[in-house]
Amino acid sequence: MSVNRAVSGAFAGAALLVATAACSVSFNAGSSLDRAEVEQTLAKAIEEETGTKPDKIECPGDLEGKLDTTMECTLTNSGTEYAVKLTVTKVDGLDVRFDYKVASTTKDGSTPEVAFDETMLEERVSGILEEEVGQRPDKIDCPGDLAGKVGETMRCTLSAGTDEIGLTVTVTEVEGTSMNFNVEVDKG
Repeated sequence: MSVNRAVSGAFAGAALLVATAACSVSFNAGSSLDRAEVEQTLAKAIEEETGTKPDKIECPGDLEGKLDTTMECTLTNSGTEYAVKLTVTKVDGLDVRFDYKVASTTKDGSTPEVAFDETMLEERVSGILEEEVGQRPDKIDCPGDLAGKVGETMRCTLSAGTDEIGLTVTVTEVEGTSMNFNVEVDKG
């Protein structure tokens, strides 16, 4: 596998990989979606967006299928709580769409230290390289978690067949719990 250019990736860090951008979820509900379904739908959407399943989602009640209805739920992961604001953005018969936004600070107002778990980093880098060159590496090996500090770098190893190639992951931006980074594969 040969890659001679830098590729970029973005993911969110901290204990849970929370998305700070607003995301949408659509469901068929009728006049409302009951609390358990809201929690399950939200947990699934966050897992699909971030690759990590939250430990727990708690909402205060049913979500009314009425345009501009809002609700604040609590996302908990590794003992840290985040507010998640839901807003109903579309109602078309039984089809209801809501946006959700996970706060970039914890519910107690602190900003969590951003870091990306080693295993998730290796998986994300593999996915980025597969998207860029059309082939997934056999293995990406990084030495630990990636700290969320702009300019932080980490050397990892890409294995493809019998070839081992070095690569560098560099954090380019950290905003709240989101981290952007570049991946540059050594020329070889």
